[in-house]
Amino acid sequence: MEQLEKISYRIRTVDTYNLDYLDGKRVAGPYQLPIIKKCDYIPKDLIGFNYMLTQKPKPMVGVHFYLDDYQFERLWNRPMLYLHTLAKWDCVLTPDWSLYMNMPMAMKLWNVYRSRLIGQMLQDFGVNVIPTLSWAEKATYQFCFCGIEPGGVVSVSTLGVKKNKEALKVWFAGMDAAIQALQPSCVVEYGGDLGYNYPCKVVRIENHVTTRERKIGNR
Repeated sequence: MEQLEKISYRIRTVDTYNLDYLDGKRVAGPYQLPIIKKCDYIPKDLIGFNYMLTQKPKPMVGVHFYLDDYQFERLWNRPMLYLHTLAKWDCVLTPDWSLYMNMPMAMKLWNVYRSRLIGQMLQDFGVNVIPTLSWAEKATYQFCFCGIEPGGVVSVSTLGVKKNKEALKVWFAGMDAAIQALQPSCVVEYGGDLGYNYPCKVVRIENHVTTRERKIGNR
């Protein structure tokens, strides 16, 4: 009986960390981050994960996770419950778990790891997966671009950056580092133009929630 309980606890632990989905042969760097192959797909629009669950897939529309973390934490807790639904959309951006400046580095690394693993799982489902770029201070550059195959389409958010001078400085420095490390073919920018001079194609997609709120406020 005691042995069965130990096995049960072990299975529960494996499930909690999604260890069964990690392929040790498809990882990169000293932190063994799951590798996401480059993608050439470029969406015309994006819909948030929270809205995706109640809407039918539309042509040329992908799913983004530029949301508060709590709105998609359930994807990590029960990935198989959502992967089939996500796979119906034309593309999916990798989850954008937060990298706050005041987080311990271990938490930042953990959130990047989780994003890569979910992205790799989606690619195994045959989904067009666009890596979401996120970073914090310069020290995070050692892992925040690792595991993304260079030369493909990537996405970045500008939400909450424009009105904060310090955040703007961090964003520009990180974007420079990302371009150098990944040499993307296209950047899907979500949330508004910051005036960054991309050396590649850029597709800008509005934050529809903000746009709706602005329209309501103007009525």
